[in-house]
Amino acid sequence: MYNQKEIVLVPFPYSDLTGIKQRPALILSNEEVNKTQDLICCLITSNPSKEGILIKNNCFEDGNLPFKSWVKPHRIFTIHTSIIKKRLCTITNEFHDEIIRIIDNYLKRR
Repeated sequence: MYNQKEIVLVPFPYSDLTGIKQRPALILSNEEVNKTQDLICCLITSNPSKEGILIKNNCFEDGNLPFKSWVKPHRIFTIHTSIIKKRLCTITNEFHDEIIRIIDNYLKRR
């Protein structure tokens, strides 16, 4: 079973659906959701953007990513565990909480 806070490698379609690229994704969902074998994730990219949250070295609980990377909390998706290529690393509780706060803020009615 995959766990909340893990970063995994998944095939991710381009936004215009013209192709697929292997990309890291952060698992947001908790154990209750994850045991269904569907995971709620958000995209991680090596392309900086104003919406992205930089993953600093102290944000990793174990392992790391090979490139400077940003979590894109506005790019949320659901995947089945069968398409995950491999586990890459795990982020800290504090960094995960920060991402969840930002996502929560995106979903609040204004």
